[in-house]
Amino acid sequence: MLGNIIQEFARRMETRALKISDEFAQQFDFSILEKALNDECAKLNSALQKSMLQALLLDKTFISLLKTYCGRKAMRFKEYRRITVILSNGQRIEINSPYFVRARAHNRRGRKKQGPNGTGLHIGLKVLGFIGRASPCMLSDALQTALLCPSYEVASTVLRGRGITLDVKTLRRFCQLAGMLDNELRGRIALSGEENLHGHTLVVSADGGRLRERRRKRGRKAKGLKRQGYHTDWREPKLFTLYLLNSKGEVVKEFKPLHDATMENHEGMFALLETYLRNLELEQLARIVFCGDGGPWIWNGVKDLCARMKLDKSLVYQVLDYTHAKQNLDEIVELLTSSKRAGAKKKWESLLWGGHIDELERSIKDTVTGKTNREKAFKKFANYFAANQERMRYAYFKVQGLPCGSGHVESAIRRVINLRLKAPGTFWLKEMAECFLFLRSQLLSGRWEIFIANLTALTRQEFWPNAWISSETL
Repeated sequence: MLGNIIQEFARRMETRALKISDEFAQQFDFSILEKALNDECAKLNSALQKSMLQALLLDKTFISLLKTYCGRKAMRFKEYRRITVILSNGQRIEINSPYFVRARAHNRRGRKKQGPNGTGLHIGLKVLGFIGRASPCMLSDALQTALLCPSYEVASTVLRGRGITLDVKTLRRFCQLAGMLDNELRGRIALSGEENLHGHTLVVSADGGRLRERRRKRGRKAKGLKRQGYHTDWREPKLFTLYLLNSKGEVVKEFKPLHDATMENHEGMFALLETYLRNLELEQLARIVFCGDGGPWIWNGVKDLCARMKLDKSLVYQVLDYTHAKQNLDEIVELLTSSKRAGAKKKWESLLWGGHIDELERSIKDTVTGKTNREKAFKKFANYFAANQERMRYAYFKVQGLPCGSGHVESAIRRVINLRLKAPGTFWLKEMAECFLFLRSQLLSGRWEIFIANLTALTRQEFWPNAWISSETL
């Protein structure tokens, strides 16, 4: 069958190539040649994929394995159904796919339970990695375009230019199918299982971003309005990053960082972070460092997380970002007269870097004058510097090869959230924002290929236990 397809393509190209060549020679437009040859190759590619896919879906051995697998799921084979699937080159092909439905159940009186029996699954396609009737490569291409473009409309236009016709509704559906995962799965789906943490330092940073959430107004639609009104309040999605440092304090480039973010509150974020940490072999690590700004929610969450996971306190370090510390120190400097600011700023930053917080307090008391200014300075010092004294030993951290800043998570906030979800005039439903936060985190952290491979292998993992991605298959 495959040989016949290739032979037919060769016969067709003998005459087609001459016509394409003549058009190119007459108009001197390489795009004519390029597009025509790409179209012909796409047709051959689709014909070969259709033949191979259909042959497997009709194979008796494969169907027998599917029936056994579905039997364990209380499902039964019903029939073959003619459906359309989308391939990576944008071609749509029709195939006969085995369709499985829930096995009928009976109540004690022997009568069938009420309810529809027409809902079922194309299990064969799911095992092969199809999601939403799109091939794995098609899904990956569509998702990346939707995630990187400023809107679904722009993404649809870009894909159309590549010969892939997907409307806004389909792109949104793909994002939902790929992004709506529970915490447990999110914590391991971007891992290859071959991450080497031995002897390294794991740095965990957390921070909050900004986006507008769209919430429908309660009550009836106002008279004269076409649509129900909605609120557009600012929300603070929480994002965290994980990366490795070696003993010299250098970033381990072999370990691609892990990013994720959520619309949940800080407790929800730390619950998500916990699933990531539990899927890593933390016993291999030399140290764990939590880094962030002065937000109390971060350090309270770190304390509770360490207690739940029973982390060895001697291996855990907490570091308050040095840049944020200097910014808060500048607020006290601004309370001084202009003649004193330069000298005090230099001295106080030196004390701050050295971790001499007690000396810094004495110097502030001796330098700041005026009742109101002193009250402001003492309040800032007590709430920020005294409360975070152990997290401000920057000179010691530097010697130990530990980070003194949270620039990694600040960068992730900008790339994951600000450049797409914080766009002007953009309002997000909570569910779609959650999907985009997760998916853009996987894409921009460099773990997209691992994520897609594991996502499309979810059903195959149960059907074929060795299906989960490993480093050898990348």
